[in-house]
Amino acid sequence: MDEPSNFTVTIGLHEDFIVARVVGELDYASAGLLHQEIKDAWATTQPAGLVVDLSGLTFCDSMGVGVLVLLLRQSREQQSNLVLSGVPPLLERILTITGLRTAFQVETSVEEAIQVIHPTLGPGVEQPPGEPEPA
Repeated sequence: MDEPSNFTVTIGLHEDFIVARVVGELDYASAGLLHQEIKDAWATTQPAGLVVDLSGLTFCDSMGVGVLVLLLRQSREQQSNLVLSGVPPLLERILTITGLRTAFQVETSVEEAIQVIHPTLGPGVEQPPGEPEPA
């Protein structure tokens, strides 16, 4: 099967989480590719979380939404967090209208999504606020 020319997935494997950056149109032709790329990444590690960066998404149809729901279900089965970041307004509207918005953890940026999964990582984070100093 040929890969869709207007869609790319870039996978970044980190300590205990995966960042998948999606660019282009998430539709019938590309949903399987996204699922397979993330499935392959899951096979190489036991991640605490998965960030799906959708800031480069230009289109999403029902198959695209379906693969996001499938990834959410599979991440829960693995006891791994799934966080969407950079959700474009069109997809935000689709998730809200379908009632799926409340099922997903959504953050504005990849950095904020990483903070949800791994609070000790991120720019300038020395120690999480509110934690007592060691005695």
